[in-house]
Amino acid sequence: MPTQSDITHLLRRTEFVARPARVTALMAKPSLAAAVADILAVPANPGTVTFSSTDQYVRGSELVAFWLDRMAFGPKPMQEHMALFWHGHFCSSQRKVQIATRMRDQIDLFRTAGLSDLGTLLKRMAVQPAMLRYLDNAKNKATSPNQNFARELMELFVLGVGNYSEADVEASTLAWTGHSIDSTTMNYVWRPDWHNGSHKTFLGRTINTGTNPTRHAYDTIDVMLGAGVVPTSAVTLANRGRPTRQVAADFISRKLWAEFAGTSPPAAVIAAMRATAMATNFAIKPWLTTMLTRPEFYAMDVRTGLVRSPVAYSVAMMAATGQRGDAVSVRYLQAAGQRPLYPPDVSGWKTNRYWVNAGAMAARATIATAVAKRAQLGYWNGDGLIHLAGGTLSHAEVTGTYADRPADLVRRILSLMHVKVATPTFTALVNYATAITPPERNQLVRLILTCPDMHLA
Repeated sequence: MPTQSDITHLLRRTEFVARPARVTALMAKPSLAAAVADILAVPANPGTVTFSSTDQYVRGSELVAFWLDRMAFGPKPMQEHMALFWHGHFCSSQRKVQIATRMRDQIDLFRTAGLSDLGTLLKRMAVQPAMLRYLDNAKNKATSPNQNFARELMELFVLGVGNYSEADVEASTLAWTGHSIDSTTMNYVWRPDWHNGSHKTFLGRTINTGTNPTRHAYDTIDVMLGAGVVPTSAVTLANRGRPTRQVAADFISRKLWAEFAGTSPPAAVIAAMRATAMATNFAIKPWLTTMLTRPEFYAMDVRTGLVRSPVAYSVAMMAATGQRGDAVSVRYLQAAGQRPLYPPDVSGWKTNRYWVNAGAMAARATIATAVAKRAQLGYWNGDGLIHLAGGTLSHAEVTGTYADRPADLVRRILSLMHVKVATPTFTALVNYATAITPPERNQLVRLILTCPDMHLA
């Protein structure tokens, strides 16, 4: 049976936090693999946001609030975590797409198909209006080729920098001609007169031989994940002549390890993940299972080696206080460095130490203050309660029951927030509680939300 320490670590990395009920449920599983299977068993139809406004900015904020709620309180948060991962990998931005419904469609694709297989996900993502507009493939026509999407498909989405030639970019660009959008409705449209349907050589293979021109572009994905070969003219010397499916498996495996582990990936782990990806035709669940059941994933450097992203940090605060997604301002998330729907560029967000800088940490403190304030709106003038995930704490308890017991008050608040902290943090919290008057000790909630332990996944 898995240990409680392992399950807690696993949940913090996959479901954002280790909720007590989930720890108990997974502790009952006969093996770590069974616990991972439970985490990856997500609903087929997780629901979607309903917009209350026609304003695109408001709709975008509503989408983010809905998504944060699903991350914090949904039945299987790993579904949302994988969607967030793909959103940062296959980037589109509302700043350019502009239409919130199309951004919703893309996020919902990542939520419903984010644990399917890489080939299917790529093909569906590529022809969604959000991606067609963001990387300009909607303007890609045989007489005026636009290389943006074809290049990023290889460079940032599947193979990585330096594993193709300029001739491959040109061939892929022409294969992707004809997939466009209606500028009025923003719906997908196929434009046959824009398409170049001639046979082409791409990564050493002939493509566009099929009779259905609408599927010619998909040949590029099938080749990259199939029988393609990195050309001898590729910039990356080590991969020249190597099967592209191996390169793709390594590239995505490293991205997954960075997201969920945060350390430099051990070669043995990447090799194991590559083998699983290729053996299962890039099925995502087995791929993740290999990573999440490796002993290296539970090593001490991994357990202590990942800083929560601003989104993950916000979700952890919501889970601790029971506050909903609208308590987290998208403006504050932007200041902290990670506003969903607005990645910084097509390469997406980085991980770990990327989040640690003075401005970003100040923005996190602002988010924590807002969430803590929402949790205790009636503490002074109202219901007299602090509302936390595990229940409420009254003004009378803070100022009476625990007036002379600051350490017990800290333990009580931590328990209601389902938060565990290291001994130095606990000591600092007790010292703070001792130094201020009992009525002011409600500020412990905000202090806990900003303590170092909350910033680590």
